[in-house]
Amino acid sequence: MDTVHEPLKHYTRATAGHLASLPLWKKLRDRRLSTTEEQYHLYMLEIELTNRLNRTLFLAADRKISLQPYCLKDQSVSCKAKKKGRDYQCTGCSMQCFQHAASQILKEYHIEPYIWMGGSISKTAIAARNENKSLGIIGIACVPELVWGMRKCAKYGIPVVGIPLNANRCIRWWGEFHPNSIDQDELQDLLNS
Repeated sequence: MDTVHEPLKHYTRATAGHLASLPLWKKLRDRRLSTTEEQYHLYMLEIELTNRLNRTLFLAADRKISLQPYCLKDQSVSCKAKKKGRDYQCTGCSMQCFQHAASQILKEYHIEPYIWMGGSISKTAIAARNENKSLGIIGIACVPELVWGMRKCAKYGIPVVGIPLNANRCIRWWGEFHPNSIDQDELQDLLNS
């Protein structure tokens, strides 16, 4: 832990303050909200290792989808995402939207981008198997949610890779929506073969 703390600590500066302000009932109701700084650092390593292990299999999958959080949307406009299949897709209603920017990059690599509002990884995996297609998933989420999703994909034998959000700013953490973003260069690097 000492080895990884120094290079990763600037990503987790606000963790102690967040944990101190979190009511006990929230900590008990949702364990991911009470992720410690050390757990964040271990999760970051897990994401990197999972990406390295799964990248080739993900890129080779017949069908590739992304699961993106709703907190990437542009908060200054009314989102016009539309239901398509099991979940929602961005319609490009705002050029300042990180949902739109990520979706554009993903489409360049023939990856179907979805805003994960209620889709099911297990149902998606079953549907891909029924179509006789291999499935790969790229997750975009805050660090604890991304690790949870990556583990869920692994449970179903789905090669998964992921990009963490630049910050934890979702309603579950803050009680209200805050704008969020991703590193678009990091996304491009992960998808380039």
